[in-house]
Amino acid sequence: MLAFLAAALAASTTSPALETAVPWWERITVTVDDKGEQQSCRYETSSSASGGEACGEAMASTVPGTGKISSGLYSKLTFERRFSPGGRLDSGKLEPGDTLIGRQVMFLTFDANGAVSGCHVVAVSGDAPTEYGCDQAKKEQFRVPAAAAPAERQAFMTILAYGHTEHLA
Repeated sequence: MLAFLAAALAASTTSPALETAVPWWERITVTVDDKGEQQSCRYETSSSASGGEACGEAMASTVPGTGKISSGLYSKLTFERRFSPGGRLDSGKLEPGDTLIGRQVMFLTFDANGAVSGCHVVAVSGDAPTEYGCDQAKKEQFRVPAAAAPAERQAFMTILAYGHTEHLA
């Protein structure tokens, strides 16, 4: 179910390079009806002041439905990347009512040009681990400050997939 996550996140990237010196996050939230059909797709990022936007057609097409769920339920699936520079690890905490589907934490190191020079998966949890991993992270371009100390050339990236189901009002 989560094999598409890397494609969806890659389709979401709007800047040529991701920052390594500041924490950031991005998420894709998909609303699914009781027939498993996608009703909406929203992309949000900490670097946008707009509060989010509808997913582009390319991004929305990478996000599948979830199959049939019980009638009268409203379901949201969220796929999120949280980037924590230096030795600060994101807690991976979810909001009340959210159910973890998959979580993976990677420790990344960067060379002076912003390429991922090292990647190690340090934690995996959930029933359906994400397939966004080191191979996908190494394909991304990061922006490293010119005079970055060794501690500024390392980070944790937490990949989360979680759901939230409610009765329709």
